[in-house]
Amino acid sequence: MAKPEHATAITAIHGADFESFAASTLFSQGWSVLHRALDWSSLQQFLKELATPPDVLLISTDLEGLDRKALDQMSTWGTRIFVFRKRQDDLQQYPDSLPEPTLALELIGMIRGSMRKPMLVISEQISDQPRAYVLAVAGAHASSGCTSLSINIATELSLMSKRVLLIDGNSTAPAIAILLGQQGLNSAKSYQKISHNVWALEVTQENITQSVALLDSATMEFDYIVIDAGVVTDLAQILRGQRWTGEVLVWITSHADELWVVSKSNRLGVERVRTLSHALVQNSIKPTITFVQSMSALGKKTTIHDQAFATAAAAASTKKILHYPFDSRSILAAEQESVSLYESNERTLLRKSVATLAGELRG
Repeated sequence: MAKPEHATAITAIHGADFESFAASTLFSQGWSVLHRALDWSSLQQFLKELATPPDVLLISTDLEGLDRKALDQMSTWGTRIFVFRKRQDDLQQYPDSLPEPTLALELIGMIRGSMRKPMLVISEQISDQPRAYVLAVAGAHASSGCTSLSINIATELSLMSKRVLLIDGNSTAPAIAILLGQQGLNSAKSYQKISHNVWALEVTQENITQSVALLDSATMEFDYIVIDAGVVTDLAQILRGQRWTGEVLVWITSHADELWVVSKSNRLGVERVRTLSHALVQNSIKPTITFVQSMSALGKKTTIHDQAFATAAAAASTKKILHYPFDSRSILAAEQESVSLYESNERTLLRKSVATLAGELRG
């Protein structure tokens, strides 16, 4: 039997209010809720008749007839199981149970963040207040300039005496280590210091679990975390899938403070922005959205594509539209020297523009 097009879920929650909240939240994010069990026996009966196990199963500890032994057996199916406790005493029998979330984004974050944790072992949220301000930079299409912008924003923040962690989360085409002439970023057990006040890490398939754990702890250690997320296509599929290539983006949707989407304002760029804006509206995420019009010619007359870019970006409740000017000579010079724009030539218009963009972030 073919796997359903949409991610599938089953709820087995006793409390009507929480069950309605959980089901409606899943529906709003495009999930198919196959069954809403009222007790353990009805859940088992439905699962027996189901040809393909659901992607997610949400269960409450006060579900009538809940059987811990049978629940543990379900964990061998590959379904991600979330057990929500009704009382604190339930921790004794269900030590991996979670408190019931009260916000939709909190529940969505739990589900998305479980991709690398196939069964009941879901860690509690970090209780301490994060220190770092997290900026993710993504491209709406290839060659948008998001990697260059990530590197240079991180550099500008470091010049403000901030501790900065630069993450290469571009799973398909990592480039930060190459552009900066750094070795070993993809094999290190932790982030490495690459310049004054800047540390870096490249996420790979081999270190993905460790890298996400490092990201969690880094929020308490750095002033800023800047993540190059690479090109984002088919956002909904990434957020509902279980591939390691989407793990960094999943983390971003639950933890980042801002997401900057970089795109040219030509015909292709406008179409990509329009598509991504629609996906952002359909999928709830934590960070505020900012679109960055890259390689723009500042001071020039607004074109029809510039106007279309602004309209497409506005559809995603965009916080603002920023501009990243075109200066191929400065970019090429920095790449040839394997340095940032500031180190290559701090007086260029492009470098000054990036410094202004860095100033847009929280102080």
